[in-house]
Amino acid sequence: MDIERQKNKLRNLRQNKNLTEEQLDIMAKEKLDKHKILSNLTMCSNDDEKKMAEVLLEQYLSERSFENYAEIDTLRQLIDMEILAERVKAILKTEYGKANPTIPTHMLQELREINAQVLEFKKSLKLVNDKENSNGLEEWKNLEQKALAYYESHKGCNILKCPYCSSLFEIRMRTENLEAKQAILFRGTVLYNESLYKLYNEKRITVEEMAKIFDVSVNFIELLYQNIYLKESVKV
Repeated sequence: MDIERQKNKLRNLRQNKNLTEEQLDIMAKEKLDKHKILSNLTMCSNDDEKKMAEVLLEQYLSERSFENYAEIDTLRQLIDMEILAERVKAILKTEYGKANPTIPTHMLQELREINAQVLEFKKSLKLVNDKENSNGLEEWKNLEQKALAYYESHKGCNILKCPYCSSLFEIRMRTENLEAKQAILFRGTVLYNESLYKLYNEKRITVEEMAKIFDVSVNFIELLYQNIYLKESVKV
């Protein structure tokens, strides 16, 4: 699917009717990037692994933006390796649960190698802080690059066209009176809201409605429901 077809789909959604072309461009690119990564994963062999891939992708995209094909492909490889690591862990857990467990040393070595590869991918994508190999100047350059990348992708968001005279004007905002509030739709860096999941648990809203609220897939909602809401409910 090309970016124009994706833009047309987004443009037809009621919640997007007031978005500018620049905002639709950004949303369409993000949708296509997600689809490109998820559709090219090689390690997803079942629904659980596909759900895990979606959660990991949402988490990493919430931490930073990925600006070129090389970074997007590295992110795909990172998610593949993390899925593979979980698969090996599941096999090890099964082995240890047997009546007379044996230690599959070759699988332990494989897991170490996979985890080492995961760490290298994360370092490459600047998803971890390598204090031994970085200094203040490098950190500043990284922040500067992120700021410039954000500006390039969002620089049209505050430029509007007057509906009466068709002239362009810029919206500027003063920030001294703004108040910082906790983002109620996030748990750490993952999309989550306990009140909404409580409504879903009580069957007062559907999983499709939840997915629409968060703008994610149904699988993403189900995964967080099983792994966060239900587990926390049991603890209470």
